[in-house]
Amino acid sequence: MFDNIKNNIPPIIIALGFLVYICLIVSTSLAAASIWALFTIYLWLISSLYLKQYNFNTFLYILCFSGIILSVSFFFLQGVEELPYPEGALMFHVEGIAKAAFLFFICTVPVILLKTKNTEPNKNFSQQKENIEMWEKASEKDLQSGNYEPL
Repeated sequence: MFDNIKNNIPPIIIALGFLVYICLIVSTSLAAASIWALFTIYLWLISSLYLKQYNFNTFLYILCFSGIILSVSFFFLQGVEELPYPEGALMFHVEGIAKAAFLFFICTVPVILLKTKNTEPNKNFSQQKENIEMWEKASEKDLQSGNYEPL
């Protein structure tokens, strides 16, 4: 039973941490919520290293997901403002939108690079290399007789 709980501690830390992050965004400020998000990531990192469950890809996903959540929060807090008149009107701030878009871009690039990373060798190159190794060089006698196939 304890092993099941022990294996689920890092995901529970992340889930609870981001629930608290949402509560902090709503009730206090972006700065306090960002500090809490960093604390949560460090707590997850320490617990997963201690429990020997650390995985670099998972860490990268958590970092990128946290950055995306932070950029969306930044967009709604700094990029959009609700105006009192006319009712329901919104005012967009270009500076806040640009900062949120840049943060979103920076946080999504590592995941995109990880997904598009070519981990297997180029198949065409290896097939060409095998084909070349199967052929033997034509000797002078073969060249004069014409009994060879050009590549």
